Amino acid sequence: MSSPREQNGACHCEEALEHLYEYIDREMSDGDLERLKAHIAECETCLDAVSREQEVRVILRKSCVEVAPDELRLRVRTQLTLLRQRR
Repeated sequence: MSSPREQNGACHCEEALEHLYEYIDREMSDGDLERLKAHIAECETCLDAVSREQEVRVILRKSCVEVAPDELRLRVRTQLTLLRQRR
């Protein structure tokens, strides 16, 4: 995963939305996580985006009762990580 860009230490909407999934999944450094958290707390647009994504995840969890085998889940996560690194 590439680290979120720093621009004068502040986070902006473009950055927050670009790293939305890493933020929700807490797949970023503590410093970047805190920067995005501070922005999202003050930005209604980004807060709405986080809320919508979290609602979708709740709905999906309730809808999906089958559990993928551990090996498949590991392969999928590995591929997603590789794809994110290529960005």
